[in-house]
Amino acid sequence: MKNVRVFYRKFGSCKYISHLDTNRVMLRAIGKSGLNIWRTEGFNQHAYITFALPLSLGFGSECESMDFRVLDDNEDLSAIPDRLNSCLPEGIRVFRCAESVHKPAAIDSAKYAVSLEPMTEGEISFEELKQKLTAFVDLPEIIVQKKTKKGMKDVDLKPYILSFEIREGEKAAFDLTLPAGSTLNINPNLLINAFADSIGIELYADITRVGIFTKDGEDFA
Repeated sequence: MKNVRVFYRKFGSCKYISHLDTNRVMLRAIGKSGLNIWRTEGFNQHAYITFALPLSLGFGSECESMDFRVLDDNEDLSAIPDRLNSCLPEGIRVFRCAESVHKPAAIDSAKYAVSLEPMTEGEISFEELKQKLTAFVDLPEIIVQKKTKKGMKDVDLKPYILSFEIREGEKAAFDLTLPAGSTLNINPNLLINAFADSIGIELYADITRVGIFTKDGEDFA
């Protein structure tokens, strides 16, 4: 028996499948594929899978992962992506399978590709939106309300912006790296909503998680 990590992309309409439903989709795909994986013991036995960093509803991703244990040590891991993809809906695609390297607790940050546009067409140009966004991120502090176990709390987002870079092109697109993991997880919508409030314009944000990194800056593998 060995620990296996499956890496997959989530895009299109599947961005709107919740984490709980993603779990169900994956369990069904594993069952249909015939993969022989470890199951929980007891009266109601079921296949056991875990996800390192659950994805927020509405986000796309290029770097999701799920873990399970295969019972056969000689299982051909290179064949698992095709076996699962044949049983998965369009919008979820497995691209790699390997033995796990890092523990989920090692996750420290995540990188997002974000594209913004006004909900009302023509309300603001993309160029002006980029200028205002850059000025907003350059502020000495960015105070937002963040939900915690003890209720709502004022938080300064500025120290948590690990990297920010406007991307070239016509649209207001940028790359953003924020803390992520079991200890501290900052949702990019906190920054986006605070920016929208500051300029008084309702914005639509297309968000894709493009990287997950460990405390040492390595790709989570």
